[in-house]
Amino acid sequence: MRDVKEPEVRRAEIMAAAAELFVTKGYLNTTTQDIIDELKISRGLLYYHFKNKEDILFCMVEKYSEPLLCQLKTLAYSEKKTAIEKVQQFIEVTLISPESITGEKIELQNSVNLEENRYMMDRFNHKFCNIVIEYFTHIIEQGNEEGVFHVAHPKETAAFLITGYAFVSNDLKIIYHDYGYMEKYLVAYKQILERTLGTKEHIFFS
Repeated sequence: MRDVKEPEVRRAEIMAAAAELFVTKGYLNTTTQDIIDELKISRGLLYYHFKNKEDILFCMVEKYSEPLLCQLKTLAYSEKKTAIEKVQQFIEVTLISPESITGEKIELQNSVNLEENRYMMDRFNHKFCNIVIEYFTHIIEQGNEEGVFHVAHPKETAAFLITGYAFVSNDLKIIYHDYGYMEKYLVAYKQILERTLGTKEHIFFS
C-alpha cells in the first residue's frame, strides 16, 4: 500500500532530509535527486510540495525564524513590560551567541549566503522585516504614550531601525568568525536607538 502522509508531515520530512544532506554534502553538491533517493519518494511528490531546491531552502529559513517571530510578537504586545524593557529584551532575544551555533546552522547560513541565493534571501529578509516592523512600531508607540520615547513617525522609524538591524545582526558569519567585531555593531546600534528614540543616554547599556 502506498504510504500517504499529511502534507505538512511530508514537507517536514523533505526539509529534514534536505537539511541533513546540506550538512553532509553541502548545498551546492546536493541535488533534488539526492533528496528523493534519501526519502525513497517520487520526483512528482517532491515537486508537489516544493518548486525546487531553492524553495526547500527558503522554507527551511522560514521554519528557523518562526520561534523568534513568535517570541518577538509575545514581547511586543505584553501588557506587563514597559517600552524600554521591551527594547532591551528585543536586543537580547535577537542576538546569536556563539554557543548556539550548530553545524546545521552554519551550513544553512553558508547556503543562503551563496550568490545564487541572494534574491531568495532578499525576499525572505523583506518578509521577515515587514512582520517585525509591525511589532517594533507598537513598542515605539507605547514608549511615546509612556513619555520615554519621542518619535514623530513610529512606523517609518521602526522600518529604518529594524531593516538595518536585521541585515547586520543576522549575519551569522560575522559572529562565528569574530564575536568581538559583532560587539562593536551592537554598541553602535544601541547608541542609534537612544538617539533615534529620544531616550536617556546609556539606557540600553547594561
